[in-house]
Amino acid sequence: MPTPLRRRLRLARRGLGYTVAITLVLVAVVLGMASQVLPLAERHPARIAEWLSERSGRTVAFDAVQTQWTRRGPVLQLEGLRVGDGGDAFVVGDAEMLVSLYAGLLPGRTFSELRLRGLDLTLQRSDDGRWSVRGLPGSDRPSGDPLEALEGLGELQVVGGALAVSAPSLGIEARLPKIDLRLQVDGDHVRAGLRAWPALDAAPLDAALELDRASGTGRAWGGAREANLRAWAPLLRVAGVAVGGG
Repeated sequence: MPTPLRRRLRLARRGLGYTVAITLVLVAVVLGMASQVLPLAERHPARIAEWLSERSGRTVAFDAVQTQWTRRGPVLQLEGLRVGDGGDAFVVGDAEMLVSLYAGLLPGRTFSELRLRGLDLTLQRSDDGRWSVRGLPGSDRPSGDPLEALEGLGELQVVGGALAVSAPSLGIEARLPKIDLRLQVDGDHVRAGLRAWPALDAAPLDAALELDRASGTGRAWGGAREANLRAWAPLLRVAGVAVGGG
């Protein structure tokens, strides 16, 4: 390699290294300043509610807020979270919201994550083949879409919840005592990741789902290590055929 070219490459690598180092220092300074200013946000809950309302496109209110700094960004612990106005309003309850200052810059990631703990969800299939989810905040309203209402608040996470599956026409009535769920809604496009336990002492199943709500089509993947099929038998009944074990 000619000497001038090697010199230019060496200078380019050195410049890139300096750029990365300066960027990291600036990010560290910004995060440090944010962690010091964060406690002041607790004294102005109205500003936080206004910011959340702008992001979600709906009125957001809560009774109290506490803040905590993490490596991923600030966590807002919201008490009595409510979304919407008038007849469209619904209660979310106590929730946590992580505001990630940099994850939202990555493809497929959101700036905020709404965490709900201990939800009791029901996945129900009607006789016409339509599936619906009950138990999400706002799902008990006569009209409206809870996924649409929560979309503006970022990724929805259910931690330590439970899931009942009811499909009478398929002969399925089952309950999963523990699930962890991550859900992202972008218009009609839904992406979800699920870890579910058929029993508290059984190995979990990991699943991922992509769904187009407009057409009802989608793709799903699932897998488990050392899965006991007997524990999953209530969910594996199809056309009168049931799994006894495996």
